[in-house]
Amino acid sequence: MMSILLILVVILSVVVLSKWLICIILYPIIALAALGNREADGSLKKFLCFPLKVVEHFLRYGGTRFVIFNISYIPSCHFRKLLYKGLGVKMGKNVTIHFRAELRAPEKLSLGDGAIIGDNAILDARRGLTIGRNVNLSSNVSIYTLQHDHRDPYFGLPSEDKLKLSVEIDDRAWLGANVIVLPGVHIGEGAVCCAGCVVTKDVEPFAVVAGIPARKVNERPHNLKYEFKGKSCRFY
Repeated sequence: MMSILLILVVILSVVVLSKWLICIILYPIIALAALGNREADGSLKKFLCFPLKVVEHFLRYGGTRFVIFNISYIPSCHFRKLLYKGLGVKMGKNVTIHFRAELRAPEKLSLGDGAIIGDNAILDARRGLTIGRNVNLSSNVSIYTLQHDHRDPYFGLPSEDKLKLSVEIDDRAWLGANVIVLPGVHIGEGAVCCAGCVVTKDVEPFAVVAGIPARKVNERPHNLKYEFKGKSCRFY
C-alpha cells in the first residue's frame, strides 16, 4: 500500500514540476515577443517575435495561454503582477488582479492606478483594452475586443479598418459579476454595469445600465472620490 502511494506521489510531483518547467522555458520567449510588439518595428520586431512564432507553430498557439493560465494560479497577487508586467501589461500603482484571470495579448492591455480585476475575468486585449483608474471588475467579467463575423461566408474576423474594436473603460466604472462587454464599447467615467448584463454599445458617464442588451435604468452620483489602495491579501 505504501509503495503504491509513493508511486502516486512521485507521478504527481513529476507532472507538477513538468508544468512549471515548461512555463519557465516559455516565459522569456513570450516576454521577448511582447517587448518586440510593444517597442520595436520592422526587422527588429520580427527578430524578437520569431522564437515565439516557432513555438506557437508547434503548439498551435497554446503556449502563451498555457503560461498565462498557470500564472493566474500563483498564490501571490504581487508575484502575479510582476510576471504580467514582464509580459507587457501596462500597469499603474495599487492594481489588484485576483485568481484565474485570463489575459489575451497582455502587451495591449493597460490598467490604471487602483484597478481591481476579479476572479475568472477574461480580458481580451487583442485589439486594445484600456481600463482606467479605480475601476472595479467583479468576478467572471468578460471583455472582448475581437469576435467572429457571423455574416462572413468564412466565419472570419472583422476588419479593424471598417470597425472600431478596442474597448475603453474610464475611471471609477464598476462592472458587476458576469458582465460581458463586446468589442468597440466605451464605458464612461463612474458608470455601473449591473450583474449579468451584456454591454453592446457605449455607456455614458455615471449611467447605471442593466439587462440584455444593457440599457440605462438609473444614474450614479457624480461626486465620486474613492480610490482603491490595492491592499489585497499577500497570498491571494
